[in-house]
Amino acid sequence: MLLLDLFKNAPGAGKAKMDGTREIPVAFGSNGVKLNGKVLLPKEASARKPVPGAVLCHGFGAGYSAMESSARVMAGQGVATIVFDFRGHGSSEGVVDGRMPEDVVDAWEVLSQFPEVDKERIGLVGHSLGAMSAILAAQKVNKPRALVALSCPPELSVEMVDKDPANFGRWGQTRGTIIEYPRQGAFPWLKGIAAWLCRAWMYLGGFRVRVDWEKFAAAMPQLKMSKVVGKLNGCSKLFVFCEGDSVTPYHKSAFVYAVACEPKEMILMKGGVHTTPLLPGNLRSQWTSWAVKTLYNA
Repeated sequence: MLLLDLFKNAPGAGKAKMDGTREIPVAFGSNGVKLNGKVLLPKEASARKPVPGAVLCHGFGAGYSAMESSARVMAGQGVATIVFDFRGHGSSEGVVDGRMPEDVVDAWEVLSQFPEVDKERIGLVGHSLGAMSAILAAQKVNKPRALVALSCPPELSVEMVDKDPANFGRWGQTRGTIIEYPRQGAFPWLKGIAAWLCRAWMYLGGFRVRVDWEKFAAAMPQLKMSKVVGKLNGCSKLFVFCEGDSVTPYHKSAFVYAVACEPKEMILMKGGVHTTPLLPGNLRSQWTSWAVKTLYNA
């Protein structure tokens, strides 16, 4: 059973911002893990005239604040949005264990409970690990109308994990140990200046993540995005990549786009980095406008 709390008495809860968007903190969860986030309702949204909605999912090691500015852009254009911290991230409970798609499904259910949201016109947006989680959740929710995958990671196999376990966090770690970043260091695959920059970025952004690497590494090869995207016939799909992304290189990740069924589109930006799709600029304007237009025309 999905448990949902609306923080109606929290400071600023339900109050309209400068652009008229209403911000409502929420806490929810149906799998013994409490997740925290917020719903952003456009000023024009009402029970009499519900608007489309979108679930926005952040990447590994980040938090919902990484997606919030994009969510506000969409809310300003008439789409209700929900952002939240995945399990093991930020103020949410639990650890990263490979079950993040369940969190996306719960967030979807929360957003659909709002009478101001049209349950028949809801989409999914995810960045990096959030893109993978959104894709996998798409098969478990009620007819997603749009799916936006930003900097989507490649699909993994058991052989890839066994061949190079360092890239999945088990290098130098004790089995069964839960590691918290950045308090206990940088991600195991980072060295030198990259490790320092990652820790600094997490501290400055207020991000933290707790990971059970053994469970996460065991689950990752089982998360087959290709089995899902090939069956989403009624869902418009947009994949966004940057040629300069060294975290999830386009040439390794484009396979997921290739096997996706129609309707589908792709934006490939020259240059850019892993987080470019989330930053203010032309690329973010392109995919947010695409998502809003697609949901309104659904």
